Amino acid sequence: MADIRDYLELRGDIALSERPFNDVDNLALATLSYLDLTGIVGAPGEKGVRLTDACGELLALSGGDLAARVRSLATIDERLVVALGGSARLGDAILRDYVDVRDDERVMQFSAVTVDLENGETYVAFRGTDTTLVGWRENFVLSFAVTQAQRAAADYLVRELSLAVAAGRRVRVGGHSKGGNLAAYAAACVPVTLAGIVERVYSNDGPGMDRSVMPVSCHDVMGEHYTRIIPAYSVVGRFFSDDAPATIVRSSAERSLQHDPLTWQVGPAGFLEADGPDPECLVVSGAFSSWLARLAPKDRRLLTDELFDALAAGGAERFEDLLASPAAAQRVLSALGGVDAHTRDMMFSLVGELVGASASAARDVVARRAGDLLGRRQE
Repeated sequence: MADIRDYLELRGDIALSERPFNDVDNLALATLSYLDLTGIVGAPGEKGVRLTDACGELLALSGGDLAARVRSLATIDERLVVALGGSARLGDAILRDYVDVRDDERVMQFSAVTVDLENGETYVAFRGTDTTLVGWRENFVLSFAVTQAQRAAADYLVRELSLAVAAGRRVRVGGHSKGGNLAAYAAACVPVTLAGIVERVYSNDGPGMDRSVMPVSCHDVMGEHYTRIIPAYSVVGRFFSDDAPATIVRSSAERSLQHDPLTWQVGPAGFLEADGPDPECLVVSGAFSSWLARLAPKDRRLLTDELFDALAAGGAERFEDLLASPAAAQRVLSALGGVDAHTRDMMFSLVGELVGASASAARDVVARRAGDLLGRRQE
């Protein structure tokens, strides 16, 4: 089954002038934003670099281990970078205005890059969440407040739109996962004087916003210029989803692993569409939505603080650090001791669905250790 790597390898020689920018091109550039381009692409105001050259330098600097430069749970590999760099369709695009900020104190993780395409359009790509606890904590904050990353995305987009007006370019905006949410939020906040040059906004399996936090959605503002794309098993992309229609695509993965953009299936004419949403996914997302709906914003804030304070109790910075040692797991369990059992189980399940198999496995191990601990206490 073909994915965006196959698309870039097989269709990469078809210029944008021959076949217009499409939804698959959007996913390729949204996925590009997950690469750490520090030292390769300049900050706002600095000179840009060709995508082909950036990919070549990234591969050279990685020394054969691209993992250190990937800021995502997605299965991004050297093949994708080579395909992007070798694509006549996207390779001559100019990357510029790279921003990468992580601020634990403000619970902020934000990264964006702007891509000037050869067809006279610009694509603004917002990065989704990586494996850090601060990044995922910010995802939970979406349920009760506007995040620092959303504010940064809105400011970044206004700047890029202003530059595009001066250059006579139209703009596309997109991202995957939290990046899709940032794209949608930023576009919904665009001043009326700049909104007219936004060609399309893409949310690739990105969560929406609770109406109590953000009364106006991207679909309300952009109408048919807003595109939602989700896999058949989508939990993330159904959180706080508005009434915007969604293209449901096939994936080669199972359950929550379908969130990985490298698993979305592509055919000669674009994404291969699924027959409909996975029924099990609707049950899972419905359960989470009902649970969240019963909680007031202040309670969502409290639970988020309790969960992530507990997850960090063992000194972990990333999900893979949580069970680095029995002592770290014990500290997490102890910190969670005061949380209601149903809430604790629901939160762990939610983490598992959001971050996929690795967190799900971690959750199972924690659960087993919790059971063992309880058994010893009862002896």
